[in-house]
Amino acid sequence: MSSSDDEEDEQEEVRVPLSQRPEWSDVEPIPQDDGPNPVVSIAYTDEFRETMDYFRAVFAADERSPRALELTAEVIHLNAGNYTVWHFRRLILESLQSDLRDEMKFFELVANKGNHKNYQIWHHRRWVAEKLGTIAATSELQFTQEVLSLDAKNYHAWSHRQWALQALGGWENELEYCRELLEVDILNNSAWNQCFEFNVQNFRCHCIMLAY
Repeated sequence: MSSSDDEEDEQEEVRVPLSQRPEWSDVEPIPQDDGPNPVVSIAYTDEFRETMDYFRAVFAADERSPRALELTAEVIHLNAGNYTVWHFRRLILESLQSDLRDEMKFFELVANKGNHKNYQIWHHRRWVAEKLGTIAATSELQFTQEVLSLDAKNYHAWSHRQWALQALGGWENELEYCRELLEVDILNNSAWNQCFEFNVQNFRCHCIMLAY
């Protein structure tokens, strides 16, 4: 285990409740409203319940501040599938004009904790890549390649890769990448489908050239 992993584990162990943090003393948390007679109450942990209560408060106030951004990170680490939190995080990032290259690092931290098949995080990565533009082309292809090295048929990674190629460029090297995958597994239907997509894109380019 690396020293960074040790530091992260130590930080998690000494987590200070939000209610005990001076910077949150002005916020009145909003509890979840399950109605007067909930049929089945979910047994949330105290940490999850408190974090969500504070998130509801900043969300209701539409607070787009650095502390609110940090809070969304805490919620996401507890539940990476919460679409509302990801959406609000994007609003905060825009309002703060944050460096989205740092956001990519945050994404990868979340993704690498067993979330490579999470719809919400892939949607968020596409949003960030769109904002960054063509400078993100190489990093998007590299990241999807890393994910596909772990699971060569990960639908989310392939879908994101096709989007990145179409939106940001890079088709010229894609056929060689597919060949490498097929050398490992000739039955990789995802790689065969990508070969087909490559030929479709190549055909379109030839048609455009012939038109001129």
